[in-house]
Amino acid sequence: MAFLYLILAVGAITTLYPFALMVSTGLKGPTDQNDNVLVPKYLKDDVELEAKYLDDKYAGDKAQIASTRIGTDGDAAAYEKFLLSLPNDTWTAGFRTPGNGVTSRLTERYRGWLRTKFATVEELNEAYVEENVAFQTVVPPTELYERGNWKPTAGKKWDDWQVFKSDLPAEFRIPVRIDRLWQLFVAGKVQNQFAEVPPFIKRDATKFEELVYAPVPDSGLYEEFRRQLPERYRDGAAERYWREGTPMPIVAYEKQVLAKTADTIRSEFKGRNYRYVLDYMALNGRAVWNTAIFCLLAILTQLIVNPLAAFALSRFPIKASGKILIFLLATMAFPAEVAMIPSFLLLKDLGLLNTFAALVLPTAASGYMIFLLKGFFDSLPQELYESGQIDGARETTMLWKIALPLSRPVLGYLALLAFMGAYGAFMYAFLVAQDQSMWTIMVWIYQLQMIAPRGVIMAALTLAALPTLIVFLLAQRVIMRGIVLPGER
Repeated sequence: MAFLYLILAVGAITTLYPFALMVSTGLKGPTDQNDNVLVPKYLKDDVELEAKYLDDKYAGDKAQIASTRIGTDGDAAAYEKFLLSLPNDTWTAGFRTPGNGVTSRLTERYRGWLRTKFATVEELNEAYVEENVAFQTVVPPTELYERGNWKPTAGKKWDDWQVFKSDLPAEFRIPVRIDRLWQLFVAGKVQNQFAEVPPFIKRDATKFEELVYAPVPDSGLYEEFRRQLPERYRDGAAERYWREGTPMPIVAYEKQVLAKTADTIRSEFKGRNYRYVLDYMALNGRAVWNTAIFCLLAILTQLIVNPLAAFALSRFPIKASGKILIFLLATMAFPAEVAMIPSFLLLKDLGLLNTFAALVLPTAASGYMIFLLKGFFDSLPQELYESGQIDGARETTMLWKIALPLSRPVLGYLALLAFMGAYGAFMYAFLVAQDQSMWTIMVWIYQLQMIAPRGVIMAALTLAALPTLIVFLLAQRVIMRGIVLPGER
């Protein structure tokens, strides 16, 4: 017995571990979502937290991160004041959404600010001449100050962005440094081949991110660089507002921010993917209602059709009853995918596509449920039916007053099966209801997988699994009675 319980325990662990890993991956981001570690490293390792923080601040730009690793010692407080005093065109907003991401701290903060400025998204669209369906689809304006020929798109959105940007804390501010502009220029000139960089430019640097802008007289390359710079940077970028001759203490300041707000940063990382999924579901709120209605109708139809068919086979046996049961059970031998195309063509001919009827009717009858209920009805004492007949009860009355009340555990178990089948339906639901207004949660999650990174997908799957998990935890007794009771009868 101990060995058997050990095997069962191992089986339970192998079932729970993938779910726990899915929940854990939902807490991660682009830097650690593929490590398959059950507990995210950044929760207990400050080095991992710093790497994740920098990747988040610089939107995954490894070159920019390497370029800003200067100023390990310095006055962090003075640097913070310096950042808060910079003109808007000498710094860019950090914590933007990376190319492989779907949300960020800056985006969330910007959308929250817009909600305080505009009462409705329609008012925002009118002011910005856009077509956003909700605040969740608004994105911050692009800033490409490092490109010499870039000019912002003038308009109310840009003007409002300048107001929003001016109120950003120092942590969000990334100064536009002349050294960084120089590094990008040189890399472009030599086509990212560092070995081709002239020695008088390279000096002691071992990579592009270590190059320092130090003009050499009569150098055509330096003159070309100055000519392509925007006018505002001809006399220097953010450096001209900093202490001359000393590097900006960027590393020192970022380490200070991490030391002071480590717990807050960890909490933000933990909840970001889940907040995005909840916003995504709120944006597609009709999917929640569609899923709820679909599940309710599936349960109702299956608890009406299957008991009626099983009761008829039990109470009125005919010579072909055995063949009928074999035919019903034979439907279980074929995968559900086999019947999808015939069902789709039939529903199309009937004009039922993109309706709840298309979702519910093909699964209204189940060979397994009819077989299970018939066996249970057959096991009920015949004296119960005979007593009902003596009292003058009709068959429908005996079904309603005798058979169904005694079958509650089985019906509860079958209702759970109907709920699981409807809630987890994706392929068939997408096939017969291709109109977006009829999409269920599972279809929207599939669409999310096309654009979202792995961490967000795992967060979505975790939240989608919660209703089923809660139902199972609350209905364990019903499930066990529904499975065991028919065998005991």
